[in-house]
Amino acid sequence: MSRRAVLIEEDFDDDTDLPLPSHPLPNTGNIGPLLQELDITDDESEPPNQRAGPASPPHAQPAFRTPPGPNSRNTVTDITPYKSWTCVYPIYIDAKRAYGTGQRRVPRANAVWWPLSKDIADAANSMGLPTLHEVNKSHPRDWENPGRVRVQWKKDGKLVNPMLKTKKLLLQQIAAHIQSVKPQHKPVPPFQPALNTTPAPTPAPASKSGKGKQLLATAPKKRSATRQAPAPPLPHPPLATRVSPYSPALASGMLVDAVKAGMAAQAQEVAVGAGQPGTVGQQGPGMQKGKRKVVRVRG
Repeated sequence: MSRRAVLIEEDFDDDTDLPLPSHPLPNTGNIGPLLQELDITDDESEPPNQRAGPASPPHAQPAFRTPPGPNSRNTVTDITPYKSWTCVYPIYIDAKRAYGTGQRRVPRANAVWWPLSKDIADAANSMGLPTLHEVNKSHPRDWENPGRVRVQWKKDGKLVNPMLKTKKLLLQQIAAHIQSVKPQHKPVPPFQPALNTTPAPTPAPASKSGKGKQLLATAPKKRSATRQAPAPPLPHPPLATRVSPYSPALASGMLVDAVKAGMAAQAQEVAVGAGQPGTVGQQGPGMQKGKRKVVRVRG
């Protein structure tokens, strides 16, 4: 009896099997049908324009990519080329500062009540001057309002802007531009409060009795006039608009205001208590002197 060989063929018919693409898939992000990308034949004779294209434009960016910040392209790490540029601090055009003491360098009429380094940089750029804004640099006497702007108003010994011939004129033009943009920060006369005049005490007459030479009578002194610091108009704008966003005073602004208010109230109470009659030698409320008890032990 002859045996017949039986050939068994296994035909795997699974409709879930997907063909692998022979070309890398274009980056379509998280949009577009995936099956359309996988439906690519291996026929080399097929024209390229008949293949399925991406569902999104080729220039579309992936969804997980973070867009670059606005200052990423303009960040400077080496300031050596800018060291010869002129430094301008907000304190130079601050109307609240005194003149001729290394602080304010322009007349108060040409100054600004609340100058910011960003406004200085914008003003210099509007005049066609190259600038470098250093947001973390601050003047030693203006720590609460940081910011420094390096301005190139001279290049190779020549003026970049023929209208700006001196540094003082540069500061005045910067302040004038800020005044035009923010007219509420422009000082308006009278710039300074009234002067407080206090009469000098009359010297006591010299005593006739006594040995030796008598003390010469001193001439009465003239009335001394003390000037108060210039006061900006009230009400003051919010602290966030008065100083730089990088100011260390912003983090503790409420605490600083509370401490100042408490100190002012305490000083006012002391002044009221000292001015009342019959309170000589007494101190104001909250400033009473404690009693001290001394115990002596005899041996």
